[in-house]
Amino acid sequence: MFDEYHKRDSEDEPPDENSAPAAPTPPAIPLPPVPGRSHAEDLAYLHAFLDGVANLHTGGSARDQHEKMAMLERIKGAACGAQLIAGTMMQQSVIDARTEAGVHENNPAYGVGVQAGMARRESPDKGRAFMAYSNRMVQDLPLTFAALLAGDLNEAQAMAIDSETRNLPSKERQEVDAELMRTPHALDGMCDRQLVDTVRRLAYRYDSLDALTRLEDARAGRYAAAFPARDGMMQLAGLLPVDDGLAVHQALDEAAREIKAAGDPRTLAQIRADVLVDRVSGRKPAQGVKVVLNLVMNDRTLFQGSSEPAHLVGYGTVPSTWARMVVAGRDPQDRERYRGLVSLKRIYTHPGTGALVAMDSRSRQFPTALKDLISIRDRYCRTPWCNAPIKHFDHVVQHSRGGPTSEVNSAGRCASCNQTKEQAGWEERVVDSGGRHTIEITTPVGATYTSTAPPLPGTPG
Repeated sequence: MFDEYHKRDSEDEPPDENSAPAAPTPPAIPLPPVPGRSHAEDLAYLHAFLDGVANLHTGGSARDQHEKMAMLERIKGAACGAQLIAGTMMQQSVIDARTEAGVHENNPAYGVGVQAGMARRESPDKGRAFMAYSNRMVQDLPLTFAALLAGDLNEAQAMAIDSETRNLPSKERQEVDAELMRTPHALDGMCDRQLVDTVRRLAYRYDSLDALTRLEDARAGRYAAAFPARDGMMQLAGLLPVDDGLAVHQALDEAAREIKAAGDPRTLAQIRADVLVDRVSGRKPAQGVKVVLNLVMNDRTLFQGSSEPAHLVGYGTVPSTWARMVVAGRDPQDRERYRGLVSLKRIYTHPGTGALVAMDSRSRQFPTALKDLISIRDRYCRTPWCNAPIKHFDHVVQHSRGGPTSEVNSAGRCASCNQTKEQAGWEERVVDSGGRHTIEITTPVGATYTSTAPPLPGTPG
């Protein structure tokens, strides 16, 4: 849902919270303590409620089930609202504790977003986005927040309202909130596009910022990235200024139509995709693409025709037949053609455990071969639910605390998470190194998580 943060998972630069902890102090959350249940009673209630939802009566008419679906949707919205309260109160508790302890930081809420992401089973970037969203909702969109907590809005609708008003100053955001939610049931039945357009019209009415300035700010956020997709494909994604985006679209479309008119049997969509690769990679039509493939497999897959899949570094799991064809030098997409421009590195796993061969170093810095091993073992950042690629090679137990530079005491990290784990109260240790490498992580608020390396080919089921 936090689409504007998806791109950050593939970038080198850590987010502001970690790269420069100088963010403004979040304002105190004006939520008075509510008398009633204690924390323990709250948890007991939530556990009982969860059990009750999991055991709803499955009988009844179609109308009965429809009513349950509608009610559960309201409950989902209310739960999202309650989660906003829990997140903002957790943040305030961390700030208060650091203030009482005499800890002085430019950003006293540093690290809270990462822990919020863990609680929500999301990446650190999404956790930070959630905390920023929570603060805006509670502080500046109180009526939208109340409608969410009452189940009158769902989380996607609340996020759309927040997204379209975030450029406004706090006071004007509150005015948009009051006008929009004056008759909250007027939003009933609105499709997503209509809701966005409605909020956007109100926001432009109150917008006191120069539109050109905001357009320039948006232009600075342009990006391009590639992500693994299904069935041996990659998905390209990006955000371009409107003139550049239209130029790319028009160039691809004109080239595709010209080639198609010359009698090419491919579809226009296929030609656009091939022209894009030709122009970006510099290849000539009908040539292969220069690429290095790191292919991880066990001996049974390569020599005995086993059906156990292999692992292609940077993509993910691939079929065993595909892996054997690549090893043989054939193009899986054109079985009669050899791929002369593919450089292949074959990496084998232990037939009994699926583990890679371990290497050690006396240096603080991880040597290149050991970095390759860690990258293949971990694939992506080892912080739970983090989607980011590995940029740093981290000591699980810090080198300054006597942790060795070894495969066992190593973890692949993104730049952000490698910095986050250095905050006071963050502890990590290796709890399993014989099979799939497993780390136990304890965060500053006392929550404990485990991070287990993904299974490689040959790993016992």
